[in-house]
Amino acid sequence: MKVISIAAVAWNGVIGLKQGLPWNISEDLKFFRDATRGQMVLMGRNTFEALGKPLPHRVNAVLTRDQELSFPAGVRRFSDLAAALHYFKTTSEDAEIQNAREAGKNLFVIGGAQIYQQAMPWVDEVWLTEIEQVVEGDTTFPYYRDGKFLCAIENGAEQPFRFDRREVRAQVDLSSPFRYQFSFYRRVT
Repeated sequence: MKVISIAAVAWNGVIGLKQGLPWNISEDLKFFRDATRGQMVLMGRNTFEALGKPLPHRVNAVLTRDQELSFPAGVRRFSDLAAALHYFKTTSEDAEIQNAREAGKNLFVIGGAQIYQQAMPWVDEVWLTEIEQVVEGDTTFPYYRDGKFLCAIENGAEQPFRFDRREVRAQVDLSSPFRYQFSFYRRVT
């Protein structure tokens, strides 16, 4: 099981504005949906509340220090990231997670900013929609171009991170004013 952070990030690192996305890029939403469907997702409480419900066709987990919050059936709650990662990687008590892990499913970290930051030391890959402009926002993604991750495109390697239904390429979406590309980074070992 790999731990993968997935996000859309502007040139200035912005990922959010007022607990939402500062853009509407349909291809990015489709990419996120297709990449995470059938997988396990870990998010912070604010992200869960912004979504309003568990993401369908995924194992959902929420990281929160508030033990009084109630979540819909099937949503796993964790109070710290290390415990959540250990649970996803080793549990044999949760059949759904054990089956997903045995089937080669991954754990996607889907936000918010604090969860991305906390998870970075454990992340194996970073899958991004990189938006090629500066965007106003109040939430940023942790810095990932520090030499700890290499982009499959820049590296010139085979595309082990290429998403099945889409090539890694610059996108021009006529329904969106944003130019963007899907990029896949892997941790340098």
